[in-house]
Amino acid sequence: MLCSLVGIILIGGIGWLLYHNYQQAKEEEMEYDMLMEDFSIADAETFLLKHPETEHKKDIQDNIALYQRYEQEWAKIVTSTNVDDFAMFRSKFPNSPFDQRAYDKIDSLDWTYAKRSDTEGALQKYLDMHPDGKFAEMAREQKQFIIDSRPTDEERSTIGRIINAYFAALTDNNKEALSNITTSTVFSKSCDFIDGHAGNSVTSYSITSPVSIEKRPSDDGPTYSATCTVSRTATDSDGAPISKTFSVRASFNTQLQLSAMSMKGQDE
Repeated sequence: MLCSLVGIILIGGIGWLLYHNYQQAKEEEMEYDMLMEDFSIADAETFLLKHPETEHKKDIQDNIALYQRYEQEWAKIVTSTNVDDFAMFRSKFPNSPFDQRAYDKIDSLDWTYAKRSDTEGALQKYLDMHPDGKFAEMAREQKQFIIDSRPTDEERSTIGRIINAYFAALTDNNKEALSNITTSTVFSKSCDFIDGHAGNSVTSYSITSPVSIEKRPSDDGPTYSATCTVSRTATDSDGAPISKTFSVRASFNTQLQLSAMSMKGQDE
């Protein structure tokens, strides 16, 4: 009877030990799977301390060495401003824990270049390389702003015609012509200018350079500025011609009316 009882206890003990070992092995495998899914050197060292005789010891030690190399290589380039450094790192270590950070650095550096260039081509190049990049929405908005800032052929033609008409009106002392192309403020100042030079020997104004036009989009509609050079020809008391060249800057409102005009002698 006693032998039977001892046998039962022994069998039960062996069974418990086998079950315990099975549970430990199962727990170890689960921990190993979790470690390899999201590997870190600190977690790997903790695993080896907990399971010093694990059959995965060599794999884990190899991974620790590999991740240490990742860290060393990343430390060499982390402050770099050269996109190629991060592209090469991603190519060399495609599965490293620094891969996303390397991509983010490339994204950021490419955006810095595109923003600094501030051209439609540079912004489109960024979007081609990073269609879903961190700065893609800003790139699209800035690109559209540049497109919207480009005067149309019709706008260029209209502004060029108005500037020509303005200086033709000054030449002819034609206040009525001015009233059709200027705001009330510019009209008033231009009339004062004409009255102040009445009887003087000014004969003509002529535009002597291409008209450069800038367009500024806004929620209320675009406004414009234009620059060019203008030659003023007059005669002295002896009838000899006197010429002077001016740098001109003109502003236009959303209705394409001349809203500001400044002239500065190029020798001033």
